[in-house]
Amino acid sequence: MARGETAAQRFLRLNGYKGTFREVPVPNDRKTSALEMAEAGGLDPARLFKTLIVEADDGKLAVAIVPASRDLDRKALAREIGAKRIDLAAKEKAVKTTGYQMGACSPLGQKKKLPTFLDASADAFETIYVSGGAFGLELEIAPGELLKATEGRLAPIA
Repeated sequence: MARGETAAQRFLRLNGYKGTFREVPVPNDRKTSALEMAEAGGLDPARLFKTLIVEADDGKLAVAIVPASRDLDRKALAREIGAKRIDLAAKEKAVKTTGYQMGACSPLGQKKKLPTFLDASADAFETIYVSGGAFGLELEIAPGELLKATEGRLAPIA
């Protein structure tokens, strides 16, 4: 569970964006998948989004936010980015760039601002959940508010 204020919480507080943080009980002895997190928190997996750090073939990084219930469509995201192909960024590179541990990466409050893409399915919901920046901490936020906060784009990437 979260201890102290996460970078995502600080980002929302300092920049005046609206969202609600919620702790979800997760096992401490192992990592949990986004689907397990949804189940543990009683959340609809279509409304729980995972934050992925990806690397284009030219070495540039970006953020992809996709539903826990779906996979990232790498070809679709590559088209959005203007790259030939993309892969998940190496763990060390993702951690160093965002400041977040894998499995607790929030799209908000990252060390370095990256181009951000939110899957278009988010637009079907009044609010969605994304990582709050710590294991077991989720942020409920309106998709439009998330896009403003990240200066992101809505795109069909899942």
